[in-house]
Amino acid sequence: MSKNKGFTLIEVLLSICIMALIAQGTTSLMQQVFSSNETVTEKSTRLNELQKAFSVMEKDFTQMVPRETRMTGANIRSTMVVGENQFNSEGTGLSFVRGGALNPGALLPRGEVIRVWYRLKEGKLERAIYAYPDTIIGYEPKFEPLLTDVKSFKVLFYRYGTWSPGWVNRTKIPLGVRVELELKDYGKLMRMYYIPAGSR
Repeated sequence: MSKNKGFTLIEVLLSICIMALIAQGTTSLMQQVFSSNETVTEKSTRLNELQKAFSVMEKDFTQMVPRETRMTGANIRSTMVVGENQFNSEGTGLSFVRGGALNPGALLPRGEVIRVWYRLKEGKLERAIYAYPDTIIGYEPKFEPLLTDVKSFKVLFYRYGTWSPGWVNRTKIPLGVRVELELKDYGKLMRMYYIPAGSR
């Protein structure tokens, strides 16, 4: 006649210890997986933000047109307004006119050009648009964030074989634009845009 032998206390404790080690290892592994997934998601979101920002800038700068306009009722007409700390920017601030704005059904009383602003404010590259090339007295553009975590923003203009940080020609626009950004996570980035309507 055989007797059923149960687990001893040592065997039970040993089993509990083994299960605890397995559970701890599994938890640690899952935490690493979740952490990696969050990192990948953050990087992907950031890259999408960068791609969108550069795409918007490409459309704006490549469609720049030599349209002389007035800003806030000023007598001086100019194709572009640019300078350090312009428009309360913490870097380069600029405004210009670009083409390509659609006029649905040709029914709205406006031309197919818009005014664009860029500035750096509180670590954000901001952009504003206005449906008309000339602004009125008292008008303040409504800036919206285009890119975050920006440390510096600089724009250079190409003409006569050289890059210049400023633009003083009131009737013409540059042949090219070079945008230099310094980001907190990716460091220094640079993009150059050719302007088809630019002056040679």
